[in-house]
Amino acid sequence: MALLKPSLPKQPNPYVMAVFTAVLAGAFSVLGTYFTAQFQAKHAIAQKQLEYRAQSYAAFLEKIDRSRSPEIGQLLSIGSLAERVATDSEIQNLEDQLAVLLRKAPIQDLYWKLNNDLNLVRLHGSDRVRRVCDLRLIGLLILAMCLDFARSGRRFRKKESLMAGNRGSPMTSG
Repeated sequence: MALLKPSLPKQPNPYVMAVFTAVLAGAFSVLGTYFTAQFQAKHAIAQKQLEYRAQSYAAFLEKIDRSRSPEIGQLLSIGSLAERVATDSEIQNLEDQLAVLLRKAPIQDLYWKLNNDLNLVRLHGSDRVRRVCDLRLIGLLILAMCLDFARSGRRFRKKESLMAGNRGSPMTSG
């Protein structure tokens, strides 16, 4: 019997190993670039949104500056005070401040100025900021409707009394 020589493990072809290594490196490089690009794109978009938001808030603060738009600044301060009133005297004081403001500027002008000033904030602000802006404008519209009804209430009462005199009872048909 012949002695068996221990066989050495067969060395792979160096060209095959080079190609295999290059393919693996390329695949990992493409996958790494893909995931890194997604991560970088998300963060770049978030960074740009934060920049826009900061610029829009700064522009809003400039627009409502007391020297540029005293009515809007006063309206916003009255709005923030309204959340903290508790006694009758505080409520009366707030109503007096609002009456002084409305003598300076009609409510429709205040609405359009405030709407114009809030556009940038609503566009670039968060959802919560958009809701607050919309609620402020809705509150101003409700105030306008209440004031219009209070003003036209006198005329309504006069018409009602005229109709009551003609029919015998107020606002009844027949």
